Amino acid sequence: MHAIVLDKFGDLEIAQGQTLVIRGAMSSFGQAAVKLAVNVDARVIATTRNPARFAMLEDLGAARVELEGHDLSRRLAEVKQIDAVLDLVGNSTMLDSLAMLRRRGRACLAGWLGGLVPIAGSNPLLQMASGVYLTFFGSFVFGTPGFPLSDVPLQKMAEDVAAGRLNAKRSRVFSFDEIHEAHRVMEANEAGGKMVVVH
Repeated sequence: MHAIVLDKFGDLEIAQGQTLVIRGAMSSFGQAAVKLAVNVDARVIATTRNPARFAMLEDLGAARVELEGHDLSRRLAEVKQIDAVLDLVGNSTMLDSLAMLRRRGRACLAGWLGGLVPIAGSNPLLQMASGVYLTFFGSFVFGTPGFPLSDVPLQKMAEDVAAGRLNAKRSRVFSFDEIHEAHRVMEANEAGGKMVVVH
């Protein structure tokens, strides 16, 4: 997943020492992205809507955690110096994500945790920052001719987990008989990571 999230995935091309903002970092995908970015020695600024989750993101390796909001670009001291943004919140924050990037910085829209509300403004393209790149990634492309499963570095991921370079702990395991409780935990946003149901 290292190559998907930080290189091929959204063409973020994150390199050692660069600064990456991950919006929606408490999602399971966001947590994986934090771990992968830290694994390549990128500096991660993670966001969450819940201040109680700051410590968990710092434990994953985020250099700093910020409260998610539509005005994040106005609150970051590094505005116009950010190398890349992985935006998992979606349409409601996309323009703000672009506003924080340095010239030739890259943003990847890869989730809609904030819903699919229309992008604000009568002509969103005129609101986009000049000189930055916007890409999109949807998991539904896996297995298509343009994105074959062979492009996913599963072996490298497994080796990184086995060597301790990548922490891939699950948050909770449920038996199949506990499926209703698993759904309740997921819908109440209590999971704190990837849940597994075993049969």
